[in-house]
Amino acid sequence: MSSKSVRNPTVMDVAERAEVSVGTVSNVLNGRGNVSEARRARVQTAMRELGFLPNGVAQSLRRQASRVIGLCTPLTTSAYFAALLGYFEEVAAKEGYAVIQVLSRGDPALELSRVEALLGRNIDGLILIPTHDVSATLDLLALRGTPTVIVDRVTSDKRFDYVAIDDRKAMREATRHLIGLGHRRLLYLVHDPRLPTTKLRIKGYLEAAEQAQAEVSPIVVQRDPDDAVFARQVADILASRQPPTAIIASNSMVALSLVRILQALKIRWPDDVALLAFDEPVWAPLLSPPLSVVRHPTQRIALEAWNRLLARVRSPELRPKRITLQAKLIPTASLGPPKTVPRDK
Repeated sequence: MSSKSVRNPTVMDVAERAEVSVGTVSNVLNGRGNVSEARRARVQTAMRELGFLPNGVAQSLRRQASRVIGLCTPLTTSAYFAALLGYFEEVAAKEGYAVIQVLSRGDPALELSRVEALLGRNIDGLILIPTHDVSATLDLLALRGTPTVIVDRVTSDKRFDYVAIDDRKAMREATRHLIGLGHRRLLYLVHDPRLPTTKLRIKGYLEAAEQAQAEVSPIVVQRDPDDAVFARQVADILASRQPPTAIIASNSMVALSLVRILQALKIRWPDDVALLAFDEPVWAPLLSPPLSVVRHPTQRIALEAWNRLLARVRSPELRPKRITLQAKLIPTASLGPPKTVPRDK
């Protein structure tokens, strides 16, 4: 088939594939509510299968620059994600771009629909902090040819650019620091073990324990989403015969819940347990003693991702690149050696 015979799918093609009227497709594209969920789903499926762009021509995306960048993130309650969003907004404003932000809430299906909505706004490019199963969204982005940079969570998909920290190394070094202080019973509280970030950190955590000169017992526990259940999880672990002497929280949200639980149980850090968290919440220095953290180079991550995205917008033929940055352990008084005698239960 010659290149002249290849055309981009039209609204009529979508209507025919979805077995609906052109008017129904138009209503879906314009967000009108007078379309049943079943028909809306058929139209959206047809658009994905055909590679249909609401603005009409995929190849003209760069010529019709909207100066709008899409940003899809799981949530904004994480201190790290909130800081990233702030930096993206700051650099976008300086360079004359607007940012449209959507939330996936960690749900792959919602992530796909939110990204579809962004593509319908003719964005120039997308910055994506993905869910644990991002395959459908990445296939859509590749099909549409949308300039995309993935931040924080590195997948095995080689079609895209990535900017992230070396999570495996960061956790390995943090764990070695705790072991060097004399801790042998460690607890890592994770939010979602399915995430690429968490998997890498667990590898680093176990590597540090295996390479230690002493016998170390590293435990990984997933935080229950129910606050009351999580409180019982922590209380039961700390009341066991061999409680951990050091706890690592996977992010600022887990850390905040953990701090509240420890305060309710009247457990002090570092006297009763050493405490460390990934992310760097603004409240970390306000605790007594201040919370030790693994600091992300957040501003640099945002700048690297932004610059890479604009480079790809201007030159789509660029080969995908992975940019890996280093996090830094910031130890404070919340880390100390374990007590030599068991504390009272």
